[in-house]
Parts: sequence; C-alpha cells; structure tokens
Amino acid sequence: MTIGEGLIIALLAVMSIAAAATVRGADYDAAVNAANKRDYVAAAQEFQRLAGEGDPRGENGLGVLHANGLGVGKDEKLAAQWFAKAAEKGHRAAQNNLGELYLSGSGVAQDYAAAEQWFRKAAAQGDSDAQKNLGLIYAAGLGVDKDYTKAMDWFQRSAKQGNAAGQANVGHLFRTGDGIGRDYLMAYAWYGVSAAGNYPGAPQFRDSVAQYL
Repeated sequence: MTIGEGLIIALLAVMSIAAAATVRGADYDAAVNAANKRDYVAAAQEFQRLAGEGDPRGENGLGVLHANGLGVGKDEKLAAQWFAKAAEKGHRAAQNNLGELYLSGSGVAQDYAAAEQWFRKAAAQGDSDAQKNLGLIYAAGLGVDKDYTKAMDWFQRSAKQGNAAGQANVGHLFRTGDGIGRDYLMAYAWYGVSAAGNYPGAPQFRDSVAQYL
C-alpha cells in the first residue's frame, strides 16, 4: 500500500512485542525469549499466562501473535480485542498496533479517526512507530486535512529516535518538496541513514536522488 508519492507504509508486517518499559517477570522474559527463538507456541503459552493475570504485555503479545498467525491461528479480530485490552491500560505498543488495525481495517471496521486517536496516545508516550504513522496520516489526509508540515514534524520526531521508516519518509518529503521545500542533499542524507538501518528500498531511493547532487 503506497500513500502519496513514494511514501512508505508497511502495516502489520512487523509489530513490536516488547514495550519500552523495563521488562519484569520471569513469564514475560520466557515469552520474549521463546519469540526470539521463533518458538511461537511456547511464546503464546507464556503470553496467555500473563494475559490471564491482566498484564498488558501479555495481552499485546497475544495480539501480535494472532495478527500474524504465529503459534496460533491468524485471527485479526481477536488480535484487535487483545490490543484493545492492553491499549486501554496505556501500553504504548498496543496503542500503536490497534491504531494500525483501524487504519487498515483489519479485524475492525476501518476508522481513520480511531486510528489517529490511538496513534496520538502512543506517540505522546514516545512511540516512534506511532509518530511515523501520524506522519503518514497527515501526508495522505486520512481522516484529517492533508498537512505536509505536520507530517514532516511527526516523521522527524520518529526519525530522530532512529526509526528507519520515519527516516525514509523524511527523505521522501525532502525529495518531493512537499511542505518543506525540495532539498535533494537532505533527501540523500536521510535515505542514507535509513539505508544504514536496513530499511527496504532506502538504498534505491538514496541512489535515485544522487543524480541531482
């Protein structure tokens, strides 16, 4: 799904299992370790144990597994329910994940206003993916007035935290000149930073603007 001129969006391709907060509890450690080893059945069992105790980390983890069909049957509706439980408790990764489901209409009715609401909650807690997603919403005018200045602001917040997708999108806006004025040198630089973070397509975008330098 491509939004605007070359803007990159990859919804639900990879969702973060871990929140930024310090990891506590043997069950959560075990779940993350199992997921990292691609033993998703074991991860699901540990996340289920946590979720049964009302732990939002377990709820978000189950949402991730169900959204992607890892160790459990793929069920985006159930994923949305788990994300919602964790999001209501303030879990920022779950808030972003729920926003992505609303944005794409996966497991829930597509609702740009709800997506923007959840992205904003997560972004306020410093979630770089949510900040990038707010940039995409403003760049495309999804449920909000199209505003490239606001899009650039959110992309830059994400990019400064090292988010490779946010960095690529900063590069896109410098390349197109939308909302900030065209600057091929800055586009080249941001694409290069994104490429260093192994973002798909960033090396090609970087090379495509090199001819203008």
